Amino acid sequence: MSQALPPEIDPHLNLVAAHRELLKHLHNLIRAGRLLVLGRGDLGLTLQISRALRFLALDVPLHARDEEESLLPRLRAKLKDPQSHFSYLLEHIEKDHAELAGLHVQFDAVARKLVARIPFEGLAARKDLEPELKVFRGQAGELFNIYASHILVEERDVFPALAVVFTHSEREQIGREMTQRRGLPVNAAV
Repeated sequence: MSQALPPEIDPHLNLVAAHRELLKHLHNLIRAGRLLVLGRGDLGLTLQISRALRFLALDVPLHARDEEESLLPRLRAKLKDPQSHFSYLLEHIEKDHAELAGLHVQFDAVARKLVARIPFEGLAARKDLEPELKVFRGQAGELFNIYASHILVEERDVFPALAVVFTHSEREQIGREMTQRRGLPVNAAV
């Protein structure tokens, strides 16, 4: 069993926590779409959508960089067979990141148009929010489905390698890079 790192720099804990936060925001977006269909949109719902959009725009790219700059290159360097199934998984993760980044841009534009049309008080009639509502719901569902599959692969097949493949100091270095990427202070000694 590998030596434990402090939670603030444990890459496995932080990567999984980012996934949980992402899924929470995606669930909130899907729920918001359902409520808007029912004509139950208001300022509170626009704030919830806006928080999710902020997370998608700021935190998700940092998470992708954590994987693409700190984790995946180190895993590749440890592969004995560059043609292995595991190598394919790492490539698949990077392709997902690129596809999802494009979807985020499209979704952000549609969601912002939709939010701008939700009244600050009272209820928004579904007919007043079309066609953005239909596209919003479709894209939110698509993002959720892609992320659910992506997260399953990472958490089942890739993240467990952190404890098996990397030494304590390698895991610590990955965690420190992730922390520094966010501009957070990193404790000097672990």
